[in-house]
Amino acid sequence: MADPLLQWFQAVDADRSGSIDAQELQKALALGNLNFSLTSVAHMIRIHDQDHSGNISFPEFKQLHNFLTELQQRFTGADVNRQGRLPLQTVQQLLNQTGYRLDQGAASSVLQAFDADRDGLLGLPEFIAINLFMRSATATFQAFDQQRRGAVTLDYNQFVYAASNVI
Repeated sequence: MADPLLQWFQAVDADRSGSIDAQELQKALALGNLNFSLTSVAHMIRIHDQDHSGNISFPEFKQLHNFLTELQQRFTGADVNRQGRLPLQTVQQLLNQTGYRLDQGAASSVLQAFDADRDGLLGLPEFIAINLFMRSATATFQAFDQQRRGAVTLDYNQFVYAASNVI
């Protein structure tokens, strides 16, 4: 019996290259009512592109699928009113449960950055985007904090490099 995820991957791989690029992934996500900018989709690919090819292979796609499915389940589980949007406080609690422990100032800044319409609520695409950001920010910080002290000193070039890796 064929793997349904493999079949979906092959259907999304429009050019039959054996990998999915950002445009192909963006179209596939939109079919599932997950509308992301090409920049956000490229960010998803960068995070899951283990061989740094610029595309994702099927094994990388499976990891991305698992990541997105887990986030969707966490979001749905927290959306007790079934409104499709979570209050920022709930999103902060979910981030804390994931291990992203931020002080109030940092948490407020991050949450507001992803609340584009400033209504105090995030939908699933924004919830996924904030989790992608936190995952990238954590990985980038850890790359600079090799002694695991919880603090780093960066010069301007290092800061720009770090910032470019989290968007």
